[in-house]
Amino acid sequence: MIREGDLVYLFHDYRRSFLRSAGKRRLHTDQGFIDLQELIGRSYGETVYTNLGKPFSLLRPSLHEKIMLIKRKTQILYPKDIGMILMKAQIYPGAKVIESGAGSGALTTALANFVRPRGKVYSYERNEIFLKNARANIEKNGLAEWVEFKHREVIDEYEEKDADFVMIDIGSPWELIEPARKALKGGAVLATICPTFEQLSRTVFTLKENEFTNIESMEIFLRKILVRPGKTRPEQRMPSHTGWIVFATKTIPSSPPAEKPE
Repeated sequence: MIREGDLVYLFHDYRRSFLRSAGKRRLHTDQGFIDLQELIGRSYGETVYTNLGKPFSLLRPSLHEKIMLIKRKTQILYPKDIGMILMKAQIYPGAKVIESGAGSGALTTALANFVRPRGKVYSYERNEIFLKNARANIEKNGLAEWVEFKHREVIDEYEEKDADFVMIDIGSPWELIEPARKALKGGAVLATICPTFEQLSRTVFTLKENEFTNIESMEIFLRKILVRPGKTRPEQRMPSHTGWIVFATKTIPSSPPAEKPE
């Protein structure tokens, strides 16, 4: 049963879909309005109708909907990029994760979802407006318990140590590679996203200078298929370039073995 405060994904079509909490408010659309109080006591999967008789399905929101329908103050990382980050970053329940640049909280939402119930995401953001919006999005998605926001700019080092993963999402990611190295466990992964080739090159060269290994740079595309009788084809519009993702792994330097005398 849907309870007061539960998130519900109200779906009419892909242009008219909304993420709302069940409670004492109305959802106004071009198809009419829905009293969100009437959602309480219903089950996910049921259909409700607007005052104009238009149907909306009551769906349990997936992580994808929670990310794509957050309130945005910045450009967000899309699920196509977040999925690869989660796979490469070795995120697990109980992981300690550091994020530089909370933005609107899209990646924060995904990270918090996968470190719970014993892990923590430490999210640094210097812009107070962005931070407040990201915190509100995390609270709406029910993940505040696993995120600690920090309104500060990192210069030399992070407060946390022995981190399992560090994500850098700022305009000059190379500036935080040395602090990230200090914070990471040996063998742990760092990731960043670079919008331009110049940022990408400088970031990769800085990673090499700081003795990271297994450095990979990639771009991820996603294209949906429009399925219609007799004229199925790829959709013309797609989220293409959002940035180049860079992954690297921290190594612990060691001296080579001494040469044996002949």
